[in-house]
Amino acid sequence: KLLAAGKTAEGYALYTYAAIQAWKDAVETAGSTDYDPVVAALNDGTFSTVLGDLSFDDKGDVTLPGYVFYEWKDGKYDESFDVVALQSEDKAAQQPVDDQSPHTLTAITTSNSVIFKLKRSFLDLVQKLAASDNVMVTSMEETDESDSDWMSAMLNSHVFDFLPPANIQTLFSRFEEAEYKEGDTVITQGEVGDCFYVIKSGRAKVEYTASSKPILLAELETGAFFAEDALISDVPRNATITMLTNGTLMRLAEEDFEKLLQAPTIEKLKLEAVQEMIEAGDPLTWILDVRTAHEFQDNMIEDSINIPILKLRTDLGKLHEEAVYVVRSQGDKRAELAAFILMENGFDAYVLQESAA
Repeated sequence: KLLAAGKTAEGYALYTYAAIQAWKDAVETAGSTDYDPVVAALNDGTFSTVLGDLSFDDKGDVTLPGYVFYEWKDGKYDESFDVVALQSEDKAAQQPVDDQSPHTLTAITTSNSVIFKLKRSFLDLVQKLAASDNVMVTSMEETDESDSDWMSAMLNSHVFDFLPPANIQTLFSRFEEAEYKEGDTVITQGEVGDCFYVIKSGRAKVEYTASSKPILLAELETGAFFAEDALISDVPRNATITMLTNGTLMRLAEEDFEKLLQAPTIEKLKLEAVQEMIEAGDPLTWILDVRTAHEFQDNMIEDSINIPILKLRTDLGKLHEEAVYVVRSQGDKRAELAAFILMENGFDAYVLQESAA
């Protein structure tokens, strides 16, 4: 109504308008403008106003105090803030106040309050476990912070989007803790892989040796996981990882990795099914050949694309995030490794089922 009348509701205008609305309703309820009956009506009623529903406590104070935030732009008010009042009995108060990261809201208590605070990583774990029909969450006792950190890192990997919830509890229970000191070698380039690792605490470096000269590729911190390439592809370790500090690693045996993490997430499709997906075009589907350029040219599938497995991680930016990729390596394990790398980075990926040449 104010806007329709060409008025701007600035400063305390809405508070004044709400007060008049409450007084008007109280007068109508009391059937009088006398002080005592109007006050009695105000104390007993709830009033719909431009600020929301208002009522008054025994002391005469408003029980739902409102806050209005203003931002000045070009010398004018910019009322760009939504304000919501919550009380403990509200259903909305039983949900996360703001589960975005970084936070998009500011919450201010208007009275003495008790607020339940729970680490996001622990909540993620509980929610994933609770999604399984085979797991019952009976308590939420606080865990060691370093435990929740490395578990959170695992759960935040996109690979877990494809993992059946029933596998998660078993998977975490199979990890073994191993202590390492600064300078200890965790895995060595050229060795056969036998374990998958997650850094629970400490830091490590990744080096690739070429012509007897080590080249630093990366440094890993708490929550980083590594050594999956050799387990999936059945080829020797492609780098050496050495501890930069004292630390604790969580170690998963090859058999458990294959059974609980690799096998449930990697799905194979026959060429006929893939061709139907390509023809449908929704979503866009590509056959991604991860063999070398020479192998690809020698025996390619029409309209497939080629990114050699050794370049896949560096060339992920060339791929379409919304597309489906069916990976081909003509029967060897490179396709499974590529599919795992793609899923780890948020892509929807499958392996093309075909016989080895």
